[in-house]
This record gives sequence, C-alpha cells and structure tokens, in this order.
Amino acid sequence: MTKRTRIPGKEISKPVYINTRLVNYYWQRTSRNKLAVFGLVFILFLILLALIGPSFTADPTLVDFDEKNMPPVGFTNIKSAYHIDTNEFTTTEIRGTGKHPLGTDGKGRDMLSMLVSGAMVSLQVGLIATGIALIIGTILGVLSAYAGGWVDNILMRFTDIMMTFPFFLLLVLIVFIFGPSLAFIVLAIGLTGWTGTARLVRSEALSLRTREFVTAAKALGATDKRVIFHHLIPNVMSLIIVIATMSIPGVILAEAALSFIGLGDPTVPSWGIILEAGQHSLDTAWWIAVEPGIMLFLTVLAFNFLGDGLRDAFDPRSSV
Repeated sequence: MTKRTRIPGKEISKPVYINTRLVNYYWQRTSRNKLAVFGLVFILFLILLALIGPSFTADPTLVDFDEKNMPPVGFTNIKSAYHIDTNEFTTTEIRGTGKHPLGTDGKGRDMLSMLVSGAMVSLQVGLIATGIALIIGTILGVLSAYAGGWVDNILMRFTDIMMTFPFFLLLVLIVFIFGPSLAFIVLAIGLTGWTGTARLVRSEALSLRTREFVTAAKALGATDKRVIFHHLIPNVMSLIIVIATMSIPGVILAEAALSFIGLGDPTVPSWGIILEAGQHSLDTAWWIAVEPGIMLFLTVLAFNFLGDGLRDAFDPRSSV
C-alpha cells in the first residue's frame, strides 16, 4: 500500500511507514482496542523500567546471607535456626521491610533489583533475536516471491527443511556445543526463528509484485534491488510489525525456559534464572518464583494484546 504524492513534473511513491496520515489512521483503529492500549502502556513501562530502573535499585548480584529469604513488604516468613551450644532449634518471624520491598532470595539478593535487571535481559533477548529473525525472514520471503521459479522453489524447500527441525531441541544442542552464553542464545533463536516470517512475507509479497506501482517502477528502469528494498519491503511493514509483536513473547519465553532447565547464562540475572532458583524453595520462600513468573505472564500478555490489536487495525476486513 502506497500513497501517491504529486510534485511538479513527476509523481513519487510514499511508503506506508513514513505516511503520517496512514500511521494516524492505524493508531486510531488500534487505540479503540483497550487491551491493545494496555499492552502498549505496559511495554512502555517495562522499557522505562529496564532503562532507568538500575539507577534507583541496588546491585542485583550483591549477596548478603544475613538477609536471605526476606519476604516482601506486608508478608512474614518463619526462619528456623539450629544452635549448637544449646542443641535446639529456634524460630523467628521475619517481616518484610522497605529496604527490600519485594523481598530477597536464598542468597540475600534484592528481588526488585533482580527483576529490573531481568527486564533488561528479557527485552534485549526478545528485541534482538526477533530483529535477526525478521530481517532474515523478510529478505528471503520477498526475494522468493519476487524472483519466483527455481529461486522460489529452493528458498521455500530450504525453509521447509528448517521448519522440520525441533526448534527447542535445536536450541538445546547449540547451547550444549557453544556453552550457556546469552549472546549465543540470542543468535540461536534469531537464526532459527525466521521460517514463519519468511512464509508469511512471501505470501504478502506475491500479491504485491503484480501491483501497478511495482510494474511502473520496473517500466521506468528500476533495478530488482530497488524494487525489492524500496517498494516491496516497505509495503509489507505492517505485516512485519504484527509478526514482531507476536514473536517477541515467544522468544522471551524460550530464553526463560532454557534458563529454567539450567541451560541459560548463569552470569545474567534473567527471569528464567530467578525462576530456576526459586523452584527449590516454594514452600519457604514462594515469592522468589512467583514474582518473576508474574512479570513473565504480564509481559507475554501485553505483547499478545498489542499484537492482536495491531493485527485487527491492519486488517481492512476488521470492524475495529
């Protein structure tokens, strides 16, 4: 979809992503969906928290065993201790304090600081890995649709082969070979998660390549590279935006799952790492596992709400 803008002597095509009037139109349609607005607000809050939160919280790696398993503010926890000199157990009731509003873990680390640090990790993993997958999938999908013939067959058969590999098992194998590094996890997710994007973009580009603006561009002598990067890709941006909002929560959950089963980067306090540490103390310190679980739930829910709203807004058949 393009906007035709007339200037003296010639006519140019204005892509959707810089068409202010069309962007405003889609935003009005999206804003009618209250759940999508909630998702957007929560995502913006999460980004703000990840960017400025570390400046106002303690070091998430700071260990203090004297303050371990402290409950959140408003809750209490029973701490038992064995005294060798008296040969008996004593129990003490511990109340949450403002120093650690969300409590501490089994090593005395501040949960609020760890959750803020985990937000940055999750957003980095989600955005970077999804960005890599979108770039690969978009280029291959548009190239396959535009070239057609044997190029289309080869690229789509390669996509089919990639789709047959168990995604999670492939991630586990890559982590096993290269080690539990966050950078390798991001690359692994990005380099294996592009197949669905390629198929969806190819389907959209197949209908675009026969449109008048593509035919006119080729008739005016535009090269294949210019047609692909200046006409086809800009006009599938609406689809790419929807795919991105739907893919990011899956990527965040994949990293959390890897961390939960012990294959994440142990040097990075991600939400999955916190969950893995908290599963062993659910009966004595439930908040260690519950708090990152809530953050994961709300983050995935927010991206899904926003994705649904954008999908309805960009669908001309929708009555939103």
